[in-house]
Amino acid sequence: MGKQLVITSDIMLKVEYDLWEEREDKYFFDYDSYEIRPKDEMVEGNYTIPLVHVSQVTVMKEFITSMNDRKLSQEFRSLSDKEIWSWFWTYFDDDGPLSSRWHEFDENYRKKLITDWCENNGISFRLDLK
Repeated sequence: MGKQLVITSDIMLKVEYDLWEEREDKYFFDYDSYEIRPKDEMVEGNYTIPLVHVSQVTVMKEFITSMNDRKLSQEFRSLSDKEIWSWFWTYFDDDGPLSSRWHEFDENYRKKLITDWCENNGISFRLDLK
């Protein structure tokens, strides 16, 4: 069967790690060990590529777009990324009725992002999201 990257909940969290900016790469996939490692734990000489990542605000914007709510979209369109992050929780906080819809969207977005990344980079994988 060969090596497989086991995509766990912990790895899924590493995909979405910046609040509003997509900054420098923090995690890398090591083709030799088939593991995700932080930048400071990379093994010199091993073949590595940056782990795909996305800002939380990018996912929030996609979620708002997916709702097809013109009024809500207009409210968020004029905001900066920092303002979006702050205002988002006014509408979708953990106690609100749309909270479960947001969390499901967020998980599915990150799952698709990392599985597409694996397929595009020839990385055999399996999901283990308990």
